Amino acid sequence: MERITSSNECHCLDRRGLLQGALALSGLPGLCCRTPEAPPASVTHAGCSIIIDLEKAPELRRVGAARAVVEIDRKVNIIVAHPEKHRWVALDRSCTHGGAQVTYNHRRRTLQCTSLNHAEYNLAGALLHGRTHGDLRAYRVRLAGSRLEIVLEPKP
Repeated sequence: MERITSSNECHCLDRRGLLQGALALSGLPGLCCRTPEAPPASVTHAGCSIIIDLEKAPELRRVGAARAVVEIDRKVNIIVAHPEKHRWVALDRSCTHGGAQVTYNHRRRTLQCTSLNHAEYNLAGALLHGRTHGDLRAYRVRLAGSRLEIVLEPKP
């Protein structure tokens, strides 16, 4: 990371920041950001399922929202998106190309890799375009009252 100083201020500029600035100046859309994590208190486990309490993660009630569930000790790294009323999807969050994280693009109803490759996947996990090595694993999601149940066994 390079430090650029002017007067008494110090600003850090990394490669991603430089690229985002250049894209903004050119009028092109910026690089994707991170998907915020679901509040830890909203996530529990039942057998081989993850349960997200929507009372404790109310942002996931909004159509267009997405949250990550990351539990390193359980090897869980998924993204949960709410693309339309009464429908949620859950998929692996690591791109199959190089492991960069994917983020939800609600306008396109797709998942996009945050690397410069920008592989793009549909909400079933199928690769739409990009240089990568396969599809994302998708998981069954069921709404029960105010709780989302995500079965960690892959969909058949």
